[in-house]
Amino acid sequence: MSTAIVYVILFSLLTIMVIGSSKARFLALFVGIVVFPLGISFLKSPTLRPQDMFLYGFLVVAFMKDREYFWDDLKAFPLKIPLLLILLCHFASVYFNDGFKVKQFYACTREFIELYGYLFAAFITTRRISVASITKGLFLFTAGICVLGILEILLQGNYPYTYICRAFPIYSGYYSLDSIISCIQEYRIRAMVTTAHPTAYGTLLCCLTLFFVSIWNRGYIEKNKLLALYALLAINLFLCGSRTGMLCAGLGLLLIFLQNKSVVLKFACAGICFFAAVAYINTAIEEFSQQSKGSSLSLREQQMLFTLFQIQQSPIVGNGTGYTKNVFDYDDEGRPINDASIGGLESIVFRSLIDYGFIGLAAYYFYALCLFMLFFRRRKTYWTAPVGYHMVFISTLFFTLSGHIGNNTAFAFLLDGLLLGALYREGDDSEKSEDNPELEHAEMEQIEEEPTAP
Repeated sequence: MSTAIVYVILFSLLTIMVIGSSKARFLALFVGIVVFPLGISFLKSPTLRPQDMFLYGFLVVAFMKDREYFWDDLKAFPLKIPLLLILLCHFASVYFNDGFKVKQFYACTREFIELYGYLFAAFITTRRISVASITKGLFLFTAGICVLGILEILLQGNYPYTYICRAFPIYSGYYSLDSIISCIQEYRIRAMVTTAHPTAYGTLLCCLTLFFVSIWNRGYIEKNKLLALYALLAINLFLCGSRTGMLCAGLGLLLIFLQNKSVVLKFACAGICFFAAVAYINTAIEEFSQQSKGSSLSLREQQMLFTLFQIQQSPIVGNGTGYTKNVFDYDDEGRPINDASIGGLESIVFRSLIDYGFIGLAAYYFYALCLFMLFFRRRKTYWTAPVGYHMVFISTLFFTLSGHIGNNTAFAFLLDGLLLGALYREGDDSEKSEDNPELEHAEMEQIEEEPTAP
């Protein structure tokens, strides 16, 4: 029965994506990649995962239904050069390690699309429809997953994740499906809902928190409802147990609070944060030095040494696409068996260096800098610009500290793309609405869900 329900949800979302409006298509994509975690698939080679079906399905439907606008949106997409550099660095890594192996170039291209395709998908969405309209759908979904997060802890078991993963023929997640999965540990509570890992859930919560806090004065959603959502998000940030998620969300909220404040207040807050960091640095070091309590300084040290060892032969171009997946053993069911002394690679720095070398790592941070500057240079043009560069900075910091886990990059890229698409919307309605949020809200409500002529 549970398997049937899972497949009904899957194919209902795919159907909505095909026949629905642009807004419904995007919401189906967002819901789909959160509800169906990365570690499940129909086929092993070539890999066919629900997340792939949603991403490629979205892009194909967008091309077929909005073909006259698709190429215009592609031309307007402002990140073509930095993303092309990343792809070229990945190709170079494949070529210098494997030569002209079509299979490796195919794997490299797929990995690239399945990382950055979400950014473009969201961009083309808000080039044609309003952020306000999408926000209402995201509000309901966010409230729903927050409720599930609380129930997961109260029931001491993640029933949705377990049943969803059991419904698919191939599972390569972090946990055994022999019993109902629970991430609760002796030293901390951990919820992950239907994402692949509590840290991935922390990424989602962090990004959604910054997004919804930024719309406080936009008039999109009633403030009493927003307050209730803020409370749910704060509770779930604590329940997910992701220290990186809580730290990054707190830092992001501080940056948003200080955005239009005086220079004196900004310096005062910076001073308070500095002295607080100095006062609690010993406590933080002691906490992260306890190896029995999750990620620790010694664990990160081992990961760094492991990375340095792996890149000795090819530090410039790395070892090629997917190399980090091959350095860990797998059990009979295809689940990764991490070395206890390493625990994984909890930073994009480690993984990028091993797979793509220093040129790949430099290309990634160049892309992040370009995206940050796109928002920053337009910070006085439209309200999405300030929250955009805040989110880029915080998400980059998150991935640097905790890495890519369970496709958590998609959560950040989808919201980044929404904000970027709204910023690059054709017309100058944003300039006149910047000083009048109520007028902007009224105009956004009148925008049709289907594309209009440019």
